[in-house]
Amino acid sequence: MFKNLIIIIVAIAVYLHFYPNEEFNEWLSTTKEEAQESFAEIADTKAKVAPSKLISALQQDFKKFSKNEVAYVKKVAQTRDSLKTFHKEYCVEPKDNPRLRRQYQLKVCATIDQYRIL
Repeated sequence: MFKNLIIIIVAIAVYLHFYPNEEFNEWLSTTKEEAQESFAEIADTKAKVAPSKLISALQQDFKKFSKNEVAYVKKVAQTRDSLKTFHKEYCVEPKDNPRLRRQYQLKVCATIDQYRIL
């Protein structure tokens, strides 16, 4: 059974190699591109933890934050895109965030890097 299946797969591969079908090649190319795009977000961003992990990791520190700062951090942690934007703008190229004190900004950046939330 397994031997027959391998023979069929090899026969199809040889046929398609020597007698290419334009429609099949286009379909294969678009399917390959779609698969690469869907996996690119995971592979490129090293996504390992959900953005909500930032909130749970900083829960103890929120006692020191102001209400506006907590609301801002929660808003940033809602989606991976907003978290990526925050990280790029305030962590990779450090600059002052008008809505978050410097020490807390560094704490948020350190937490993002520690858990590889991106």
